Amino acid sequence: MRSEDQIKRKINELRMTCQRMEAADNQEAADQVLIRIEMLEWVLNAPTEKYHV
Repeated sequence: MRSEDQIKRKINELRMTCQRMEAADNQEAADQVLIRIEMLEWVLNAPTEKYHV
């Protein structure tokens, strides 16, 4: 299991990656990175419900 700090660092890394992809006009890849960011943010919010609804 990852620590909260590790997850936050990964989110920051992915945000920088997303910005580079958007600057390179690669929106499709940037959208995939955004999905990963959203999932990690969901994990940080200490969810109590199921991931798959």
